[in-house]
Amino acid sequence: MKIGELAERAGTSVKTIRYYDRVGVLHPQERSESGYRLYGEDALDRYRFVRAAQAVGLHLGEIREIVALRDRGGTPCGFVVDLIG
Repeated sequence: MKIGELAERAGTSVKTIRYYDRVGVLHPQERSESGYRLYGEDALDRYRFVRAAQAVGLHLGEIREIVALRDRGGTPCGFVVDLIG
């Protein structure tokens, strides 16, 4: 899906999605031939995770570490416990 559709489904702005992309917590799967960011269905779940993590007080840098660990196939549970503990 294109960035506008993701933003609409997430109930946020395209600007927010671009910001989350820039800081490294949300990534497009690919770009179209014309340069549009294309996101998979999992991007909406990741957006919701980022918002929930922010709601419990995590900063975007911490969230970026969590999603990077998960993207590498790791289990971030212990890391998260240390962050919120």
